[in-house]
Amino acid sequence: MTGFRDDHGTRRKPGILFVTPWLLDGGIERVIANSVPWLAGRGFRCEVASWRVATQLTGQKNPVLGALSAAGVPVRSLGAYGRFQLLQRAVRTAAVARWGGHRLIVGYELEGNLVALLAKRLLLGRVRVMAQIHNASCIHAEVGTSPRLLRWARRLYRDADSIIAVSDDIRHDSARFFELDASRVVRLYNPLPISSIRQRATQDMGPAPRPGSPFIVGCGRLVRMKGFPDLLRAFATIRRDHSLQLVILGEGPERAQLLERARENGLQDDVLMPGFVPNPWSYFSRARAFVLSSLFGESFSMVLVEAMACGVPVIASRCEWGPEEILDRGRYGLLYEPGDVDGLTRQLRTVLDEPDVAARLTHAAARRAQDFAQERLLPELEQHLAGLVG
Repeated sequence: MTGFRDDHGTRRKPGILFVTPWLLDGGIERVIANSVPWLAGRGFRCEVASWRVATQLTGQKNPVLGALSAAGVPVRSLGAYGRFQLLQRAVRTAAVARWGGHRLIVGYELEGNLVALLAKRLLLGRVRVMAQIHNASCIHAEVGTSPRLLRWARRLYRDADSIIAVSDDIRHDSARFFELDASRVVRLYNPLPISSIRQRATQDMGPAPRPGSPFIVGCGRLVRMKGFPDLLRAFATIRRDHSLQLVILGEGPERAQLLERARENGLQDDVLMPGFVPNPWSYFSRARAFVLSSLFGESFSMVLVEAMACGVPVIASRCEWGPEEILDRGRYGLLYEPGDVDGLTRQLRTVLDEPDVAARLTHAAARRAQDFAQERLLPELEQHLAGLVG
């Protein structure tokens, strides 16, 4: 890895600016928390820029901001007002990159990628850009992405020096949707701190179910795409003949509706929703099953891998391709069709009523989780980045 000299002749490491739309409590944020401090420790001069930042999550400090601060990584605000906000953010990004001496801008998801690529144009190509695609293309129809924005993406993605997809299936999907040469899109899995997750899984939980009561667990933003109403419905059926509780970890706009659904089904005493918790892994390791009930949008589910690492049987919907690729089409966990509550209920019964199957899945999933350990994947990322900034 090469460096360059500042005005005083001092050798400095290459600079990388990471641009993300969010620093909240989602999967992209965990990718940033797992990789950027590590890269800073390897000598890269890292900065992060964002425009949707939460300093607190359910009354607790945002752990992503804490991880960045501990690593000495500055976080810059890309606030914008009125019209042409994407362009405003690109101008600010270009300024940060120019005055910070950054050779590379790394974007996350559609808006982050577009801001990074517009900044490259503003800087007349004096920086390189690595665009990262974390979602399947069908999410754009679901969330109502502007057709104009997608046309921009198809044009601007051609300017990217590197395009990363988080799974093989997303690599092919992105090349098709954004009209790219598939050979230009590289698959790099999301890195996870598997050893740390396993260690923290042994620690005490936060707000807990009734002492001694078995439970199943789901985790994610409380939004429609996560399919938690389906999980509640399946749990209501299972609860008729199993003494069991349901824990849903996470925060979001559908909290009130989910609590009302639980009350309508007489489950209010058996459904626990503690919000954002700093150590979800302690819940995973003690659960009878982990359920990923998403309806769409899971191109690579980090929380699914985290649960697998914690020694719990996992059940996931076939939402897009990520869970299927992680679980190798059912080898490492049980799958069902998105929205198929009966199918989810059957898979829950399999895990709860067939201990040999549950044990087999637990051991297989724990082995599979190791494939996504950061000590295996971060050197691959570093090598890729060094090739761009060298």
